[in-house]
Amino acid sequence: MWLVPLKNSWAFPVVEAAHLAGVALLTGTVIFTDLRRLGVRVAPQTAEELGQIFKPWAHSGMAVLLVTGIVMTLADWDRYRRNPAFSVKMILVLAALASYFAPRRTKASAIASLVLWTAVVLAARAIADFDV
Repeated sequence: MWLVPLKNSWAFPVVEAAHLAGVALLTGTVIFTDLRRLGVRVAPQTAEELGQIFKPWAHSGMAVLLVTGIVMTLADWDRYRRNPAFSVKMILVLAALASYFAPRRTKASAIASLVLWTAVVLAARAIADFDV
């Protein structure tokens, strides 16, 4: 497959950097919105208004994550399929995305969202530590 040589080239760190930019874009917008829902005055707008303002940015980050994540995973499938942290990350990503697309109108949903996205980032970081 054409992606296999990617893991041993200069291109993999470029794809990984784009993936991290997508993480920052998505989680940054989610964090601002959730903090506003919790009453932290990060902006004069309401949480719902911030959600609408940030929606294109969050969805762009999500698209970058999807594309780069698939490319990185396929480029080094043997590594990722055996890595327990990767499996945990994928489960957390699904839960965090479900939380993102579900109505988030309460403080409890904002806290759950913040916890889930933080756990996704920590699990992603743990992938390097759990290489088998």
